[in-house]
Amino acid sequence: MNENRLEKMRPLLRQHDVDAVIISNPTNLRYMSGFDGTSAILMIGAKDASLITDFRYTEQAAAQAVGFTIHLQEGDLYRTMADLIKGKGWRRIAFEAKHVTFAEHREMMEKLPVVLVPVDESAESLRLIKSGAEIALIRKGAAITAEAFDYLCSIIKPGLSERELGLDLEMYLKRRGADEKSFSFIVASGERGAMPHGTASARIMKSGELVTIDYGAVFDGYATDMTRTVALGEPGKKNREIYTVVQEAQRTAAEAVRPGIAAREVDGIARRIIEKAGYGKYFGHGLGHGVGLDTHEQPVLSPRSDTVLKTGMVVTVEPGIYIGGFGGVRIEDMLAVTANGAEVLTEAARDLVIIE
Repeated sequence: MNENRLEKMRPLLRQHDVDAVIISNPTNLRYMSGFDGTSAILMIGAKDASLITDFRYTEQAAAQAVGFTIHLQEGDLYRTMADLIKGKGWRRIAFEAKHVTFAEHREMMEKLPVVLVPVDESAESLRLIKSGAEIALIRKGAAITAEAFDYLCSIIKPGLSERELGLDLEMYLKRRGADEKSFSFIVASGERGAMPHGTASARIMKSGELVTIDYGAVFDGYATDMTRTVALGEPGKKNREIYTVVQEAQRTAAEAVRPGIAAREVDGIARRIIEKAGYGKYFGHGLGHGVGLDTHEQPVLSPRSDTVLKTGMVVTVEPGIYIGGFGGVRIEDMLAVTANGAEVLTEAARDLVIIE
């Protein structure tokens, strides 16, 4: 798999007229090499690829980074990089402009005997389209994430704190094989439902409230992301109304996902339904985002997106309504774009679940 990704990366060298590219972002580094340690740099040239790491990771890197020559960092990282550059005779090298700090760039300028060329996207452009093997891994994790919703419904109740629910859910996912949670879980009950990113708090959940739960985990390196909103007892007329609007927006937009459709068009489908119902000003974020090695990655489904969806992309569809001082609703699924449309990866109940 690494060799195939290296070959897909190498046209970037010709495009930017460089001899090599430096990969420093940990997620891109893992994608390109398979190495998941916490200290490494990749230097990918036209004919070979090197991974520089320290003593702690040399054996791990040799086992994981198939197709890469492993170089031991002894002392200063940039000195090791400079020696490699001189040995290869490289004169121009690209670097990941989005992931290099000002201080790091200054040090590179001072210590590397090469012309540095900033590149906005490197591995990110390759990560947009998932391989069949990647989608199989994501599908497995997403199925477990969806199954966790049944567990969630069996334990949620008035009197439980948001934080307790989040912790129980995290433990369930880890027992089912998760490496870790993919982000701080959102558990937003009652009025806190108006906070799209209302991470689990000490608030005690009460009867008659809606509770929005946005959660996910990392399985074999790949993230999942799913949201459901449930009712603790009778939710009331307005809560039912906004739930119905969000459910229609989410279903209709998800059904529209297919190759060739513009991401902004999918966003617009959901947005128009919410606006028609009179709640447009309460839906203030984009409809969705890509999911893969990162929970949030390209593409973005929003009114400003220029992306056209393609087979192999994995995206979320997550419209919401958030009313300050009252509460909110969000429903989110992960979808894989297929040749004939889309596969919903997080199959769990979307009708309003009322916990008696």
